[in-house]
Amino acid sequence: MRIALLSDIHGNIAALESVLADCAYNGVDSYVFLGDLVFFGLHPQECFEAVVSLAPIACIKGNTDANLEEVDTFRPSSDFERELFDCIVDCDRRLSNEAKRTIAGWPIVHPIISGVSEIIYCHGSPYSFTDKLLPEGNTEERLAKLIAGERATLVCCGHTHIPGEFHIGHKRVVNAGSIGYSFDGDRRPSYAILDIEEDQISCIMRRVDYDWNGYRKELSGVATDLPLFSSIEYAVGEGRPKPR
Repeated sequence: MRIALLSDIHGNIAALESVLADCAYNGVDSYVFLGDLVFFGLHPQECFEAVVSLAPIACIKGNTDANLEEVDTFRPSSDFERELFDCIVDCDRRLSNEAKRTIAGWPIVHPIISGVSEIIYCHGSPYSFTDKLLPEGNTEERLAKLIAGERATLVCCGHTHIPGEFHIGHKRVVNAGSIGYSFDGDRRPSYAILDIEEDQISCIMRRVDYDWNGYRKELSGVATDLPLFSSIEYAVGEGRPKPR
């Protein structure tokens, strides 16, 4: 079986469509979505419809997906929080009620048995969608110990917007990176393909191109009213976070 790991789409439909075309070219059989589908992007409904139409094996809730559940309860207490809330409201207005209910119901972790191996699908970590799994020696010590104690042989995640395959102790980790915008200096969307044959799992990391400049111009058009989108515009163009 050939499974595509998709993560951190962030409402960028042009990037997602390029990735899905590459998946089709590479003979992908099934899909797993690893979180952060709609928020901080201009086409959340289109991205939702595209992902659910794939009938993924699993859909994981990411930290920014959960932000949308705060639209009726969040009370901004700073200028930054006001700007963040404005983005939440904007995304909420762009989504159907069905999409919001569906995303809210997604789990933060999904274990799957494949042959004799167990794979854990999550956004940040199996324990929190805000955790960061990083190459050995860089993951927070408490988190690394928890990962080391897992029965699973493979943990698949996203959240950091930095693709890679690495180990934490003896546990293998695949981070699919980000489709919506990257943080590793390469502006191209990233995703991962797992080839699973009985108890053997190999991984291919993929980068694809798309009209990033066209999307950046779209973002520029809304950044006056939604200032936080200027940071997304920067990341789309530069492939890294905007300096603070």
